[in-house]
Amino acid sequence: MESINDKIGLTLKEASKLLGINEKLMSELTKVKGFPCIKFKRRIVINKNKLQSWFDANSGKYFWIFITFLGRGADFFKRARYN
Repeated sequence: MESINDKIGLTLKEASKLLGINEKLMSELTKVKGFPCIKFKRRIVINKNKLQSWFDANSGKYFWIFITFLGRGADFFKRARYN
């Protein structure tokens, strides 16, 4: 099995470990416009090389994801995201 250092594409689980967040939150981040991932039907592959730079450039911009994740509800999230 390949180590995470040898891969350029990461699974949700691998990327969430790399950033120190849980998989559900990582899944929500993949819905943000411009997030460095490719979706193949139900499979999501995150570009490891671009993840760090995206994170650095967008730190603090998506606070509403955390609010939603902490329990404000899916309806709030659907209204707030992608703006």
